[in-house]
Amino acid sequence: MVKSEVKEIIRRLKKKEIRVFDVPEEYKNDIQLVTFERKAGLRITGKRGFDIISNSFFVEETLIYVDTDSVEQKRSVFLSFDDFDSYFDFLNGDIYDNACYTFCPFLKNQISKNVDVKKLMARKAFVKDTIDDYSLSLSNEEKENYEEGRQIHKYCQQWSRKFNDCSSYDELVKVVGNYKKSKIASIVDVSFFFFQYIFADVKDKQRFSIIMEYMSSGAYPEYKIINALCSIYNPDDVMQSFNYSLGAKGTIYKHRKKLKEYICRLKNGEIEFYSRAFFDKKTHYYCEETQGYREDNKHFPITTIYRYFETFDEFVRYRSGDLTYCDLSGAFECDADFSNYIIDETTKLPVHTNTEVTYSIKKYYHNRKFYVTQQWCNTSGSVIKEYRHSFDYFFDFVAFLKGDLSEANLLFCDGLMFLEQWTTIDFANAKMKSSLCEKFGLKYTIQKINGDLIKSFDYVEQNENETALVLQMSRNLTEEAARKDLSTFDMSFDNKCQRVHYVSDIHLMHRIKNAGCRSKEDVIYVIQKIVDTIANEVGSLLLIDGDVASDIGIFQLFVKMLSKTLRRNTQVVFTLGNHELWSFPGLQIEQIVSKYRTIFEEYDMYLLHNDLLYKEDCGLLADPNTGTHLIKYHDLCQMNETQIADRLRSARYVILGGLGFSGYNKEFNADNGVYRMTVDRTTEIKESKIFEDLYNRLRPILVNKNTIILTHTPKKDWCKDAGPDKNYVYVSGHTHRNFFHDDGEYRVYSDNQVGYHSENPHLKTFLIDNDYDCFFDYEDGIFEVTSEQYNDFYRGKNISMTFQREVNVLYMLKKNGYYCFIHKSRSGSLTILNGGAMKKLEIQDVQYYYDNMDSMISTIKTPLDEFTSFQKRIADMVKRIGGVGTIHGSIIDIDFYNHIYVNPFDLSITGYWASDIINKIVYPSIPALLEKNCPTIFGEYVKLLKGNSENPLAPKQQTNVAILPQTYLDTDIYKASREIKKMQKLHSNILSSWYEDTLYKRPQIELT
Repeated sequence: MVKSEVKEIIRRLKKKEIRVFDVPEEYKNDIQLVTFERKAGLRITGKRGFDIISNSFFVEETLIYVDTDSVEQKRSVFLSFDDFDSYFDFLNGDIYDNACYTFCPFLKNQISKNVDVKKLMARKAFVKDTIDDYSLSLSNEEKENYEEGRQIHKYCQQWSRKFNDCSSYDELVKVVGNYKKSKIASIVDVSFFFFQYIFADVKDKQRFSIIMEYMSSGAYPEYKIINALCSIYNPDDVMQSFNYSLGAKGTIYKHRKKLKEYICRLKNGEIEFYSRAFFDKKTHYYCEETQGYREDNKHFPITTIYRYFETFDEFVRYRSGDLTYCDLSGAFECDADFSNYIIDETTKLPVHTNTEVTYSIKKYYHNRKFYVTQQWCNTSGSVIKEYRHSFDYFFDFVAFLKGDLSEANLLFCDGLMFLEQWTTIDFANAKMKSSLCEKFGLKYTIQKINGDLIKSFDYVEQNENETALVLQMSRNLTEEAARKDLSTFDMSFDNKCQRVHYVSDIHLMHRIKNAGCRSKEDVIYVIQKIVDTIANEVGSLLLIDGDVASDIGIFQLFVKMLSKTLRRNTQVVFTLGNHELWSFPGLQIEQIVSKYRTIFEEYDMYLLHNDLLYKEDCGLLADPNTGTHLIKYHDLCQMNETQIADRLRSARYVILGGLGFSGYNKEFNADNGVYRMTVDRTTEIKESKIFEDLYNRLRPILVNKNTIILTHTPKKDWCKDAGPDKNYVYVSGHTHRNFFHDDGEYRVYSDNQVGYHSENPHLKTFLIDNDYDCFFDYEDGIFEVTSEQYNDFYRGKNISMTFQREVNVLYMLKKNGYYCFIHKSRSGSLTILNGGAMKKLEIQDVQYYYDNMDSMISTIKTPLDEFTSFQKRIADMVKRIGGVGTIHGSIIDIDFYNHIYVNPFDLSITGYWASDIINKIVYPSIPALLEKNCPTIFGEYVKLLKGNSENPLAPKQQTNVAILPQTYLDTDIYKASREIKKMQKLHSNILSSWYEDTLYKRPQIELT
């Protein structure tokens, strides 16, 4: 069976029916298939050999596919083999060329194949250069690059003159066209000359008119420059002169609207600008670059302005002698006296001007690769030259450093345990685990561990043992379903839910003891392994629920390492556990909390101790702390319920947290020494009462606020009413009795208490809604609202829209949990709002629409529910076979270009490919579309079809395979989809369409 399958795959590869990339996973390494691919030129074998760090043989190969346009696509493949025989067979004995086996410990009598061991060991490394080839003086490559830059500079001067001589729009268009044909067009972007042209005379009105006419044409580089012009010229003049003319009417409107929005932000001071300057090694011009960022997105600039200068004198005169934040390290021929100018540690001067330099080298192992960084710094500490080298293999790392691994950080290079030959390697003062130090004869400093801070409780040990399986259970089925409902594509653009990661009771002191740590490096190793796991699994919100470590020094080291390793878009929220209090007998709770709070403030993390944290709206890529607010216990006590509710009006989620204590637990409490000598039973009961009272006071306010109750101890320990309340998520630890319950109303997550003995701690997750209702406290009725409130309402519902119209009177109608927005013009006419769009209403009486809201909702909702249910079945199936499955209107995305249209009249489905709303190719069936455009997804579809006769993507009747895809240019499907999309807003409790003639019967979807 396998042979026939392989033969079929080979046949299809020969006929180019499939790409080499699309070979099913189970056959990719089949020897017969691999041999064919090599002979056919579809697979090229590269480096091969033995890697001592992984203790395995390896093969690097490249898969090659040439598409119908003769464009070559490549994909790298890496394979490893535990034994020599399987490695030898995979390569058909081709084990000598481009191969390295340095440090391979095998002996000749261990190999069953007839090989030439001496020939195998001939090559010592793949790299040919060594660290001696990289120094402060210029390398041959740098000299060649500099000479090339000198030539490009001359061409740039010539072309700058041609651009600057343009006195009309037509002349500029002609010069741009000619430049695109020049030999430097692929090296220097044409925007370089546009900025030169602009800054040649910013007061020249004719020049401004020519530039704006060019920008209005939409031709490149319009999108790169248009925002920048608003900082060079009067932004109002730019807006007035920007008559964008490329594309359809809607596209023209969008471009003007986008510019208008940018100017509005600019005038409101919402764009932050940062400047730096440098010698451009490509053009040999001096450049000042100014980038503007939105306050809520510091990752990507919204505008960039470049100002170029031919000479250093022009440049330094423009900057008034200020060379801070300047990188002039590449200006080798600049012989200025820099003592006359303002410089500091941010200034990088040309290499030859620095007589005093400091050289440093870093050698380290990180994420399965070896690195060497060389740096030369001037007397101010600025880096004037730097080389970064990386190596996949240990033998290359050693060869490049000529065996000098002294001072190298190899702490996480576990594979060194396999090294049997190291006489040629200098490991002096290298950073390693104590076991490897002993192996290589290196000294290390003993780390003393405070055994008094390591104690287990029999009650907790029993809980841990009894529920170990619950801890290990990852809730795979639940998580997988959740991930399918919230694909990456969906989350990026919809963001309707917040995924929360959580862990508690890590107990680092026990882990350090269990690992037999003897040195500081051993301790760091243990902590970093846990931190790496957290960093690999975490999302945007992480809860760490107490009992991290009973030694505050170890605790602080964990927080520091976590902060260094985590992505910057992760927000971390802690509570303290009882173990965190052990080291402080004699101190008050507030004093202890203050010590820990100081640590968290240093690393931009949050500690909740009877405090409330909430997250307001902010951009998807914003800093995690943007919009995050902490209301401390003292402030909560000073505020009344109305003030608190108002503060939380636009909160996407809320976390009420603290240790909680065990005031209501009569079996396991302070009397059992859970806080050592720090907290007695009386204090414990008082502290639990504080949190209980706070919880009961805030409960009515938080009930519909996507609230998490984060306490180290479970609710039954700190609250008289032990059971969970509806619509809250409870996260706790302490008991080591792992348990979770989630039926949609009552949600308790206490199932990730890592405990004393678990060897592989991981994060677990749950989902909470990520929306808010800024009108939650309004009674049913008709209210006048502002456009700002309207925009905020839509933001809270996670519905993307822009509403910048002038408002006369804007009504919000609220009835039985549903909303409708109606605008009244100065003339008295009414329009219903659908996001940023308006549609005229027939009856000019707001009260009429309020009175009939229930009827209209019912009229739309009944058929819509049927349609939506069918759509969801299709979307779920698309996700199951690897597609996106996002629903918008009547369209379901398979991927960016391929889609399914669901006809709202007869529920028929049509597959089509579209590059835009005009150009579409319609296929006779969904399988035909998948087979042509999505072969990998098609393979999964075929597998699923074999075991699922109810697949909604399968054709309802036999399709004529001879039917060819048809080009379809009409846009009627989008009109229907937009109408459906309006109706679908009912799922967000928004009535945004009104069908007066179908008020008491099933609505027909209008396509006009």
